[in-house]
Amino acid sequence: MIFDLDTDRVRNRPGIKWGRQGPDVLAAWVADMDLELPDVVLDAVTARIDTGGLGYDFYDKPIPVLDVFAKRMDEAFGWQVDPADTVRVHDVIQGLELAITYCTEPGDGIIFQTPAYPPFFSSVEGHGRRVVPDPLICDDDGWHLDLNHLESAASALDVTAVILCQPHNPCGMVLDADDISAVVDIAERHDLVVISDEIHCDLVYAPRRHIPVASVSELASERTVTVTAATKSFNMAGLRMAFLHSASSRYGPIVTGIPKRLIGGIGILGQVATVAGWTEALDWLDELVAGLDRNRHLLADLLAERLPEVRYRPPDATYLAWFDCSELGLGDDPSAVFLDKGGVYLNSGLDFGPGGAGHVRLNFATSPAMLDEATARMAKAIGR
Repeated sequence: MIFDLDTDRVRNRPGIKWGRQGPDVLAAWVADMDLELPDVVLDAVTARIDTGGLGYDFYDKPIPVLDVFAKRMDEAFGWQVDPADTVRVHDVIQGLELAITYCTEPGDGIIFQTPAYPPFFSSVEGHGRRVVPDPLICDDDGWHLDLNHLESAASALDVTAVILCQPHNPCGMVLDADDISAVVDIAERHDLVVISDEIHCDLVYAPRRHIPVASVSELASERTVTVTAATKSFNMAGLRMAFLHSASSRYGPIVTGIPKRLIGGIGILGQVATVAGWTEALDWLDELVAGLDRNRHLLADLLAERLPEVRYRPPDATYLAWFDCSELGLGDDPSAVFLDKGGVYLNSGLDFGPGGAGHVRLNFATSPAMLDEATARMAKAIGR
């Protein structure tokens, strides 16, 4: 039922997704879902607003949202988290930038897998660090790390960190325990901090499962700083709430020692919504993942029918589809053609760094009807 959308309501929502190009352009780009928030989350936020309690909140412990974070990580992923090792931040990118700032030095090289979520580039370069691309491999079995390349890149003397996107955006890759252990072993040999962005942790399709990087071993815990949130899970990115965590004897004191005034006070409503989502909306989350699972395969069918030249592999996680349009002959930026001639707004692969030319990213967290319309418009854009 959550995928039965009021199309007019969706198209006229405020915010950048539908507001950037207007309601006549079908928005399938930024990673906001078209779905309505869970009722229990809306009710919790509304109830807090109705109390008038929107002033300063308590800054002492216990802080309920940290306890809920620890409970969710344990129950969903078997990862035991101490709230004392966790810092509240406004969003995952703030957490990422804080980890970069405090755990590395200006001029350091930072590895991450490409194609990559565009803010990784600006976050690394904006703090005076150097991007070290680590291209992913794609074959008939899906997306994989190139561990030989990662080892080589990590061996450079100025490289001090590797950022993992687990699950991966935009490719939907999910690392297993062996993958993670291999990365951690490389990090140990070359003295790297592993900064793990796990915001899509709740959105993994069976038989794959999410494994927190810090959970695989004591060594992994010692090497890892994790940043994650419930905001992608429950479609509430605008409420600004995330977690920065490390139990490492080396990096943990750095994380918990970040000046709280530098981070800024965390909004009350984001915390209320996070607590409600991870405690009362888990049935909704199950329904969400089941519907997204259907949509990722529906997209494969629609592309095979209308744009068979496109190379697309359904992702193992997330609601983001990454596909190669090179054989359509639309140049390095096929998204421009789909927008100008089809009225469908996708992310340009060029924004995702090396390996992005000729690619687009499509957000399939919408109704099947709108997914059908998006692919029909894409086909129309090239005269099909």
